[in-house]
Amino acid sequence: MLTKDMHKKDVEEVLKDRGDFIQIDYLTNYLKIMPPLEMRKFASLKLAEIYFRKEMYVDAAKMFKNIGMNCLTFKDKQKYYSKEAKTYVLAGKFEESDKALKRALAEGNSREKKEIYESIVVFYEEIGKKLMNKLKREKASKLYEKLFRMKLNDEEKEEIKERLLDLYDKLGKRKEYDFLKGQ
Repeated sequence: MLTKDMHKKDVEEVLKDRGDFIQIDYLTNYLKIMPPLEMRKFASLKLAEIYFRKEMYVDAAKMFKNIGMNCLTFKDKQKYYSKEAKTYVLAGKFEESDKALKRALAEGNSREKKEIYESIVVFYEEIGKKLMNKLKREKASKLYEKLFRMKLNDEEKEEIKERLLDLYDKLGKRKEYDFLKGQ
């Protein structure tokens, strides 16, 4: 069992030969006893990695948020809030992703805000392409609908529109297809 006064090596030693769900249980209980700040970040990061590997994206995103809140530098906060936003995208939770993105943007200057926003847009596009390749068209259409509503330049907007039209056609969504075609 994990105790409050343990160091990183000690925690890793206890977790070493345990299964993922046992590690989740140990780390969750460890966080409840309020260890020092650095150990909280360490345990939260371990939990986020396990959740991400298990495709438990909502839980992983919550851990990234906790890490971001415990960070002291703006750069670290941006990093973990951006990871939270991207993880929510993987979970299909676009509203939550927007909230995380706003938190990340709030921590940066104008140049950093632009970089963060662009990285999120690129991430949306990458995930959309992966979904298309896996023939998960319904999920891809939801993702591209969200991406279409984001601030993009005209060329990007047109490209997303074409992808959406193609998806609507393949999914048999005539109303959506006709509405988007008319725009």
